[in-house]
This record gives sequence, C-alpha cells and structure tokens, in this order.
Amino acid sequence: MKFAVGAIFKNEDAYVLEWLAFHKVVGFSRFLIADNGSTDLTRQILSTLEKHEPITVVDYPDEPDVRPQLGAYNLLTKMCPSDVDAIAFIDADEFIAPMGGASSVVPKLTELFSDADVGGLALNWACFGSAGHRFWEDGLVIERFLKRSLNKFSVNQHYKAIVRPEHVDHWTTPHHATLKRGRYINALGQELDFREGRKDSLSKTVVWDHLRVNHYVVKSFEEFVLRKSPKGSASKAGRVKHKKYFELHDKNNEVCDAMLALVPAVKAEIARLEALIAPIVDSGDSEPTWRQWLHNLKSGLKRG
Repeated sequence: MKFAVGAIFKNEDAYVLEWLAFHKVVGFSRFLIADNGSTDLTRQILSTLEKHEPITVVDYPDEPDVRPQLGAYNLLTKMCPSDVDAIAFIDADEFIAPMGGASSVVPKLTELFSDADVGGLALNWACFGSAGHRFWEDGLVIERFLKRSLNKFSVNQHYKAIVRPEHVDHWTTPHHATLKRGRYINALGQELDFREGRKDSLSKTVVWDHLRVNHYVVKSFEEFVLRKSPKGSASKAGRVKHKKYFELHDKNNEVCDAMLALVPAVKAEIARLEALIAPIVDSGDSEPTWRQWLHNLKSGLKRG
C-alpha cells in the first residue's frame, strides 16, 4: 500500500527538511502541502523540491475571519492521487513514529488498512517538552528533545487521523474527518473509543502501541517564543499561545530516545534534500550558501 502525508505550513523553513526527511525514511511516499502565506523560505523550499520529489504544493492564504486549516485539509484530501491508499494529516511539529523498534510505518499501516471497512485510523499524541532547553541549538528536533509526558497526560488523548481519501465527507476538526463510509480504529486495530462528548478529536484511552504521533509541541523556550507563539492558531481564531500554553505542554516526565535510531538515515536524507535546494539561497559568501543560511538562522541572526 502507498501512504501520503498532508499538512498546512506557515513559516517552517528551519524544520521542513527534517519533517520531510523523517517521513520519507519511515515510508511515506507522497506529500501534499498547503502553504499558508509563508514569509520566510518555506514556499521557496517546497517549490524547489516539488520539481524533484513526490511533493504537491498549493497556496492557501488567509481569508478574513476564516481559519485556514480545515479548508486546506478538505482541498488536499480531494487532491490526493488515486494510487494513494490513505493519507495522514499532521502539523509541522508532529512526527508519525513507528514503535517497538520498527523502522517503517508501512507494514503496520498496510495491516490496519487491509480491512476494507476501515476508513480512518486515529493515532494518539505523545507530547514532548523542552527537555529544559532554553535556546535553539544544533541538531534535529528528534535528537534534541528526548523527554516527554506520561501516557496518562490528558492532552495525549488528542489524536491525528489517517484516512482513505475516498471515504472522507469533510474535516470536522484538524483531528477528525467525518466519513461517508467506514469506521475508525486505533493503532491496535480496535474500534476507536471516543472520550465522552468529544467524538471529533479525543480518544477515551491513549494508545502508543505500534504507531503514534510524537508531538514536539513547544521545543526550546526560544523557539516557542520566536517561532510558534507569533503564528497563533491555524484552527482557532483569536487563540494565543503564550505562557500558559507553554507551561501546560512543557512536560518532561520520562526520557524517550527511541527516535535516535532513525537519526543517521534522516540526516542522510536531509543532506540529499539540501543539495536540491541550496541554489535558492544566495548569500554571496564563499561558504555553501544553504548551510551558511541555516547557520545564521539558528544563531538568531536571521529569522526568516
């Protein structure tokens, strides 16, 4: 089976390569991305990669008093190629992670979607905290942030959906699509048990077996302040992500280093993608232009 990832991005230039590389490494074969008016290099990076990689990019600018996420998800679902069996919709700070030592999501996804009656799969969050990092440092997201919340942390009841495109009627929330037919299951293959009153975003129990969504929700304090907080929310008008949001999600209860096994493959894929996009950044220096730009970005000298 073939599986795709859909997302809406805004000003994610420092993270987009790792996100793409990670999901390619774990087995996703197609990417559909809506750019929500990025003012950094996100759009240029994606446009360049679109010429070489199985990536489809569309512009999805803001409209007055309309939050863009659901509209973008509905559009990308309709655009999904017919040879894709199921598409996952996640954010740029979310990584669909194979569990139990697996290096690919494809075998388990193929098993779960082998039942033709399954229209959607709900994968729970595992929220990762700042690990005490105050400032942006070198390294991948998946190797810098190795401390996460406990399974019982209530926010982890949120799930993200992987759906058969032809089964989707419309996206109700960024977490849940209403299906024309079929049923939702969890990563154990069981009927999804919703939390009471929340059949559009929350499960009753948190399942981390086989597959889950690692949510690097705050990253370092510097990244949260400079990158996440100013963007607000793509799904809720007027939502402000400041002190209370950081404190709620900065959970560092347990060390979780399972993703470190994937770091070498992800770095190798990033290097391949970097070679494709290097020409779009012209610093005029003698140093490799892309690496110089990225160094400046992470040093706080250039924020997009």
